[in-house]
Amino acid sequence: MRIDSGLILEAKEKLGDENAHIIVDELGIADFDERNMKCCCPFHQEDHASFIYNKKAYNFRCFGSCGRSYDILDVFMHKGATYAEACKKLFELAGISHSFGELGVKTRRHYKYPQEVLCTSKEKVYAYFGERKISKETLDYADVRQDEYGNAVFNYYDTNDVLTMVKYRPSHKVEHGQSKCWCQPGADSAPLLFNMNRINTNAPLLICEGEPDCLSAIEAGFKNAVSVPLGSANLHWIDENLEWLDQFDSIILCTDNDEAGLKMQKACVPRLGSWRTKVVDIPRIKIAGRRMTKDLNEVLYAAGKEKVLELILDAKDSPVPSVADLSDVEPTEYEDVDGVTFGLKAIDNELMRLFFGTLTIVSGQPGAGKSSLLTQLMCNALDHENAAWIFSGELPNGVEKSWFNYIFAGPRNIENAVSLRGNPYKKISGKTLGEINKAYKGQWYIYRDDYDNALDKLIGSMTDTVRKYGARCLILDNFMCIDTQSSDEELRSQTQTIKKLIEFAKKYQVAVVLVCHPRKMDSSTNVGIYDIAGTSNIVNLAHRTIGLRRVTDAERENAAKYSEKRRKLLKYDVIVTIVKDRMFGRQNIDVGLYYDLHSRRFFSDMDEYDHKYNWDQKTYASPLPLPPQLLAEQEGEEEVFGEARDADT
Repeated sequence: MRIDSGLILEAKEKLGDENAHIIVDELGIADFDERNMKCCCPFHQEDHASFIYNKKAYNFRCFGSCGRSYDILDVFMHKGATYAEACKKLFELAGISHSFGELGVKTRRHYKYPQEVLCTSKEKVYAYFGERKISKETLDYADVRQDEYGNAVFNYYDTNDVLTMVKYRPSHKVEHGQSKCWCQPGADSAPLLFNMNRINTNAPLLICEGEPDCLSAIEAGFKNAVSVPLGSANLHWIDENLEWLDQFDSIILCTDNDEAGLKMQKACVPRLGSWRTKVVDIPRIKIAGRRMTKDLNEVLYAAGKEKVLELILDAKDSPVPSVADLSDVEPTEYEDVDGVTFGLKAIDNELMRLFFGTLTIVSGQPGAGKSSLLTQLMCNALDHENAAWIFSGELPNGVEKSWFNYIFAGPRNIENAVSLRGNPYKKISGKTLGEINKAYKGQWYIYRDDYDNALDKLIGSMTDTVRKYGARCLILDNFMCIDTQSSDEELRSQTQTIKKLIEFAKKYQVAVVLVCHPRKMDSSTNVGIYDIAGTSNIVNLAHRTIGLRRVTDAERENAAKYSEKRRKLLKYDVIVTIVKDRMFGRQNIDVGLYYDLHSRRFFSDMDEYDHKYNWDQKTYASPLPLPPQLLAEQEGEEEVFGEARDADT
């Protein structure tokens, strides 16, 4: 259930200063100065009034040591209400009508809801978390229970207050090899956020890596805290709760200060929105004179509640979000920058990878293989767990899917078949197609044929797919199919399009590839800087530009008149030119690739020709016969003649 923030503000406005009196009464404050609207903070010991009411924000804020901010909803939740219950009580007090009909109602179809764990004792849970400095009151507030075996039970409720996931954790030190946590057997496990039904969406949200860290924040007095459900590497909680997360103006992310936590932080900030996300810096404090702290619970144990609250309130944020102090910027070493690769040594040895945060232009003559090469790039990205998105302006969705299927299947999984008319053709078995679909479901996305090709719509789709599904490789094929400004503004519009795509790539740290058609050019000439159709800014602004062209029979027949360097490339089917590489400051680097018509794969050796993608778990007893190109290499031939090997369009 999403409750409109405007309606909440309206309710507070109707109550006016009555907000302050209700908060004072609920918290049992005895020294409230009605004239100056202040009192001593009820959350820590102090001798002077620092808990002051803000008439414009309708909340109290402590200007003393704890720095807490409390509105009427926070107070109702402090007294045990969930967020939905607190809103219902507020609306009743303000005389505002609102339907809470879905409260407590199970709304997920075909979902196996967990069984409530009956709790007769919490002795082991109290003792275990007590050693970690988490009190009984905090455990009861967050509805942490104990099962019949003494394990801690974390109840995950949705925003309708429905128990939707149950997670268990041993109430003792976990030995090596033991399960650290698990979900209730026989029930589904939607990736909700722990404690999300007790969160005030009008206040900053703290997202922790684990339940003990969330409980530590609550223990320290920061109750607007949740934890992710299934570990630092599983980010499905973002797309599951994206609409709910979008309500927050400010998000604070608190991960462990180990490699996994830093990786989670790096992946989450762009998707949550760097403009609103702060990061808690977990300090390294010695625990009992031995090892260093790595998470918020260990900070609570080693340094106490005040330190935990200080870290949350002092989460890192740049005073001017658009700039950084250059002394704080780590110099970039490309070996350390992540990205996506083609899986083709000839190209990857030159480019290393298409780095996240960059835009690459791909051009080439018709039939040179642009679609095949980029589909192969996406296949390789998917196999390295980088979700992908593609806009295929010229090919219908179903045809584009076939390119994926043939490349994924490879030569070993493509069969001979005969059509109803008696014509031979190649096909992929239904079993193979099913295995491919299953392996990559939830990772590959295509812009639908029936949707608008306007640039803002495409970027909107890209943004949603990156944020909701974690896409890292995005391809627009091609520029001519994108609806941008026309007529006299065409060249300016092209420049703006390139700038927007670069901005998008940098903002979300993804690899974007844009296909651009070349101008008319000689069939035996490699694509150059000035051969891309449109404004020169297309090439000048992009981080990299790659061109493709087919090797012609005429070139092979006249090989003697070319340089030795060019003759060596004539044995290949396609010449790939790295037209411009701003990352490494190079241009006009030529490499050759072979092409297999049936599997639609590019390759330069047998490993690439016979590459098994992750979906294919079969073991093959016999080697695959060499394709004609590699057979000719083995026999020492410099040139390959005979049947033409067409690439795609």
